[in-house]
Amino acid sequence: MTARNSILLIIKQQPGIEYTVLLNKISGNYGSIESARAALSRSIRYLIALGMVVKKGNNLFATGKATALLSKEMQNKLLLKLNELMSSKDIALHFDSVVELLQTLIERSKQDKDLLLAAKGSASFYLPDLDSLQKEIEKRIHSMRYQHSVFLQQIESLKQLDFPDFRQLSWSNAAKKSIFAVAKKMNAKVFTVEFHKEAFMQKAMEKFSVKGKQNELFFEAKQLPKLLEFIEKKSRLERNTVNLFIAGIKIKIDYPHVFIIAPSKQLEKLLEKN
Repeated sequence: MTARNSILLIIKQQPGIEYTVLLNKISGNYGSIESARAALSRSIRYLIALGMVVKKGNNLFATGKATALLSKEMQNKLLLKLNELMSSKDIALHFDSVVELLQTLIERSKQDKDLLLAAKGSASFYLPDLDSLQKEIEKRIHSMRYQHSVFLQQIESLKQLDFPDFRQLSWSNAAKKSIFAVAKKMNAKVFTVEFHKEAFMQKAMEKFSVKGKQNELFFEAKQLPKLLEFIEKKSRLERNTVNLFIAGIKIKIDYPHVFIIAPSKQLEKLLEKN
């Protein structure tokens, strides 16, 4: 749809819309309000000259001629899209779009006899084509149900094989208690913190007087509460993602989200309530 037709559609959908309101609606498509105003003025003059729009005071109205034009354009786009989808090689992949477009066609045809006539005359598909698509979808549904059952079994098998797992928590006292519990159960004396931002790492290094290498700093277990307070305070103003490595357990803190990552069975034990 051209810019002028987009403007025309807005006027049609909002009869009596004021010029300034219309300007605000389209200004985001232009580099400045001045360029938007100039483009809108040209379009309005053009549409008025063609008899598509009438102006009453500061209010704009679409004419019957405009309604007919827009209806025809939308009909053509709808039918072209349907024909395109129905002729695609793997139409089943576009089944949701076909259903959506057919529903639009049916509902509009109830109100617009011309659209129904256009569809009957220009459609490149027939009802048997829709029946064939329906049968193909049934086959895929049956296959997906089987694959889904297999997939559920695979998830359970991976859990039993101790595949990596994670729990996502929202930042809270409960989340911090879970982190403390992990450190306690792992009997960690020291832990490593990986920083994504060098500036944030420098602040932490100065705050806690700790050493490190590259983008990692080394902390004692007793510093964990203060470190979490530090991360929380600084992350409220800017994003500072860090990874804590506590005796092989990874805890990603992307405030206000916390991810505790560990082998499945171990993670369950670490987070179980005593």
